[in-house]
Amino acid sequence: MIKPVKMAKISIVGPRDQLEVVSETLHRMNVVHIEDPVEEEYFRIGEPLEKASFLTRNLVQLRSFISHLGLDPDKFVPGRKYRVDELTEKLDEKLKEYQEEIGTKIEESRSLAERERALRAEMANIEPLKELGIPPRLLKDYKEIRVFVGTLNVDPTERLREITDTFEIVLKTTKKEIIGAIFVKAEYGEEFFKVLQECGYKEIPVPDIDDYDVRLREIDSEIEQIKSREKSLESEIEEIKAKEAEMMIALEEYLTIEADKSELPLRALVSKYAFVIAGYIPEKQYQKVKSEIESKTNGQITVERLNGEEEESEPPTLLKNPPIVRDIELFTKTYATPKYGEVDPSLFMTIFFPLFFGLMLGDVGYGLLITIMFLAIKAMFKTEGWQKFANIGVYSGIAGIVFGVIYGEFFGPIYVPGMGYTAHFLGGWAEGAHFHPIFDRVEAMGVKVLLLVVLVVGMFKMLFGFALGFYNVAKEHGIKEAILEKGSWFLGVLALSLAIFGFVYNLGALHDLYEFTQHHYGVGIGLTEAPPPGAEDVPLPIPGLVDGWQAGVNPFYIAALPLVVIWFILFIIAEVPKMGAFGVIMAVELLTWFGQIISFARLLAIGLSSVYIAFVINFLALKIGLEPGIAILPLAIVIMVMGHAVNLILGILDPGLQSLRLHYVEFFTKFFEGGGRPYTPFGKKKKFVVE
Repeated sequence: MIKPVKMAKISIVGPRDQLEVVSETLHRMNVVHIEDPVEEEYFRIGEPLEKASFLTRNLVQLRSFISHLGLDPDKFVPGRKYRVDELTEKLDEKLKEYQEEIGTKIEESRSLAERERALRAEMANIEPLKELGIPPRLLKDYKEIRVFVGTLNVDPTERLREITDTFEIVLKTTKKEIIGAIFVKAEYGEEFFKVLQECGYKEIPVPDIDDYDVRLREIDSEIEQIKSREKSLESEIEEIKAKEAEMMIALEEYLTIEADKSELPLRALVSKYAFVIAGYIPEKQYQKVKSEIESKTNGQITVERLNGEEEESEPPTLLKNPPIVRDIELFTKTYATPKYGEVDPSLFMTIFFPLFFGLMLGDVGYGLLITIMFLAIKAMFKTEGWQKFANIGVYSGIAGIVFGVIYGEFFGPIYVPGMGYTAHFLGGWAEGAHFHPIFDRVEAMGVKVLLLVVLVVGMFKMLFGFALGFYNVAKEHGIKEAILEKGSWFLGVLALSLAIFGFVYNLGALHDLYEFTQHHYGVGIGLTEAPPPGAEDVPLPIPGLVDGWQAGVNPFYIAALPLVVIWFILFIIAEVPKMGAFGVIMAVELLTWFGQIISFARLLAIGLSSVYIAFVINFLALKIGLEPGIAILPLAIVIMVMGHAVNLILGILDPGLQSLRLHYVEFFTKFFEGGGRPYTPFGKKKKFVVE
């Protein structure tokens, strides 16, 4: 589950006349990832089977019909499955029927659309001519007079007079342009044309008609007839769609399968009498594939494992995870496909992505809405990608509900009449006893505790990431390289973590943690001693850690010091040979890991911002809607709905994006390279067709 499935490289060799049988068997089994072949001296890439052109031609035609009908095979839910012999028997008949019933209607629809475009273009030409007020018969068919009819950007009259005064011009200015008709002797035609071009002249074709209005009415009438016929065609096509949709999609799947089978030789090397196919299969499937193929061909085909060649070339990556983890693979593969043999981070992301999302969102109301929203998306969109995305949203919404119960928040801090808000800083809103949740994240001490928790989570994630990186490098390059490349940084980040704990220890935050847990839960987690009177700024000892620790000694700094020294030595050994003296300077890179640990504080900051926004919305709504405020209840409801809608959107985007960032930047970069090839076995999972 943590690593991709172990693969075995195999070769399939046999007589060329058995290639079709092998194609059938491999496609049905759907487990062999076939490698693209490279031609050799005695072998060349094969040619498709004879039936390939027939299948491809019919498949293209059928897909065009399916596309025109607006059918999506991926979203279509089958009512039944069709046997192969049933589809084979009906194939020719149905294709002919679809060509007659759908193809002819599609062609007619296209012809009608073309005719409508032509009519509208003619109408667009007639409209400006009508504005001129000159009958169409007077704008054409002169022998010794050149007529220019069209649109202009500027009035050309003065420039035309420079050529000759013997011409007639009629101009009509509209809001968009100048429409003009110019009549001049043919001998001046070319000179007039050059001037008109400089004035932005665009010719308007004069139609061969007698009356503009009559022709416009004829066009309107014909367009109405076209629209009526198009509606009739749409209705007829919808009837065919309702009747034949399932059969069409089943035939499309069948033809796709058969076309794939017929093109297998393109992925094989062939000689005059033999063929060779190379590919990868899950190691556990080897014996099954071998026995199946050899039995189907009566032993004429040989399937052998190519031992050792898995290491020479990068096998494809097949991830094998439980359903919940498979959903998160969507985010993993968005970043990169794991390389073969590399740790798959999907499991860890499955744990931490909803955890981070819920920790930031932490509201029962918003969590419920998010869960319902993504359940609706899951019901509407049936494709695999949408289903995985919706499932992730549901998990995240549930995590938001769980943390909302812990924080005591329902569209913001819960207000209990007579008891006040959950948060201390809001407690002045109402008199009386104070209602307190399991954990109050906006209480001053709660903020400190949660900040400490998220920093600890950040330290753990980064150290765990380097540990996984150590494993990956050790498997690929050996222990020595792993120690220098990842082990040194593990020690460096561990030293940083201890230094941060030392700083927290100096501030007395561990004692604050003890007081917080003792006060709220009756169990003190942290120090068991208070600072001496008048010495609150002196670091506290940790009883029981090592006998003899005295006040003022910081054990975390002491523990961090040797780790820093070891890290620096390993860093110099690793980097100086590669980068020279500059490698020593690059030791400051350790500070970037400090920044990444601090980056986990966003888990607190994003959540607090959402709480404050929700509180402001609720506060305004209560003041506006109820006494002794303005008491305009409808306005209060609008503010409440719109405000929480915006905060809900932020509550989806911010926790989602920030959780992804903390994985992609602060976690994945420590161990995950990606760049693997997806495992794509030859074959297809049948949805509508059954053997």
